[in-house]
Amino acid sequence: MYGSSTSNPNLILFIADDCSYYDIGCYGSKDSKTPNIDRFAQEGMRFTKAYQSVPMSSPTRHNLYTGIWPVRSGAYPNHTCVNEGTLSIVHHLHPLGYKVALIGKSHVSPKTAFPFDMYVPISKKNDIQFNSIRKFISECKSSGTPYCLIVASNQPHTPWNKGDAAQFDATKLTLPPMYVDIPETREALTHYLAEVNFMDNEFGTLLSILKEEKQDENSVVVYLSEQGNSLPFAKWTCYDAGVHSACIVRWSRKVTPNTVSDALVEYVDILPTFIDIAGGKPVAPLDG
Repeated sequence: MYGSSTSNPNLILFIADDCSYYDIGCYGSKDSKTPNIDRFAQEGMRFTKAYQSVPMSSPTRHNLYTGIWPVRSGAYPNHTCVNEGTLSIVHHLHPLGYKVALIGKSHVSPKTAFPFDMYVPISKKNDIQFNSIRKFISECKSSGTPYCLIVASNQPHTPWNKGDAAQFDATKLTLPPMYVDIPETREALTHYLAEVNFMDNEFGTLLSILKEEKQDENSVVVYLSEQGNSLPFAKWTCYDAGVHSACIVRWSRKVTPNTVSDALVEYVDILPTFIDIAGGKPVAPLDG
């Protein structure tokens, strides 16, 4: 089923959960601590106009993994599923010789639409199981198989109980103008930013694994922040923060480092782009 050549680049996608794009350092935050993402942006291209079709997690992930608008796939409300017979990234990349894995948060169904070669959910403590990432990469390396690896964090989704909030001084935070500036808001933000920092460390761990396994040179790596946080005017809304996403791409010798693009891109564009990079054509019509 799978080819033996690793000449095709590996496809790596990291997606955060409920992270407002402007709460990342390289997107302008004066308070957030995201050194790994910021360094990654210097190594690749940062998109300023990346969007998603809906401001909630499940439809967004169905959209991302199928390349089909949620209103067409059936997965437009939250906590739902695509219609039977819908094809996903797995069906499109398998014929091109790729193995496809999802490590972390799923939030997509049914299994027939997403028959990942490896699926490892987040742990009971809502942590990414990095040993499974190492295992998947090692198996693909041993068999000479190109792969698509999706790493889906559960952070900084509420409850904000990860990371070290003591890193942030609530009295000195810069609040967006739509937030009510009261002590409770500022205190909540310290815990939210702590989880953003925790997620940044997760992304850093993934990048370290790729480097240790000598996979960083032959891999397209994409970082996405998903829809905004659960504070006002972001998640659940169609204001800018609800549908505007961070999107950063690194591809050695293909994408010029430390560049910025104002091109209008959408999550629905990512799957057809992956298929194109893999040298194939979609096995069914896509909206991207």
